[in-house]
Amino acid sequence: MWTIVDDKLLVAAYTIMSENLVVDNGQKNDSFWKRVVTYYNTNQEKGAKKRIADKAKLHWAAMKKIMNRYNGIYNKWYNDRPSGWSDEDLMVRAHEEYKSTFKSTFQYEHVWRIVKDSPMYAPQSSGQRAIKKARTSELSGAHTDSSNPNTTIDADDKKFDLVRWNRRQQRGKAKKE
Repeated sequence: MWTIVDDKLLVAAYTIMSENLVVDNGQKNDSFWKRVVTYYNTNQEKGAKKRIADKAKLHWAAMKKIMNRYNGIYNKWYNDRPSGWSDEDLMVRAHEEYKSTFKSTFQYEHVWRIVKDSPMYAPQSSGQRAIKKARTSELSGAHTDSSNPNTTIDADDKKFDLVRWNRRQQRGKAKKE
């Protein structure tokens, strides 16, 4: 069972690893998910259940499918925003449309709020979408979702810092050698 805290940590780990400028888009699927789970397990509360890559990948895929549906609706409203509407107004309308379309409530707002401004989820003009689609279709099979240079993810009150994590990982490898 995944809790809200688990979801947020998984999404933070996924986002940080996918936006890692050190590795960039040269991350293969297995090594990428190994890094995500290592980061996830390293940053968990003491005594929390350790996760394995296959389970984290499955949970991410299930959340991503639902978040993508909601995000498509939100971005549609964002791009055609009625005058005077705030982001909260857009979210209310997107929730209503999601419920009407999919006959269920959107259950991953807590993680969507973490990723909504990342390049993969941020609203884009039709020109931006065409350029991104052409660029990503040319990739050689390496795993990437964005090229955002941000190295921290803010999941509520906890900041996850990729640079510090990478330094700790490198120090650990140096000690083992």
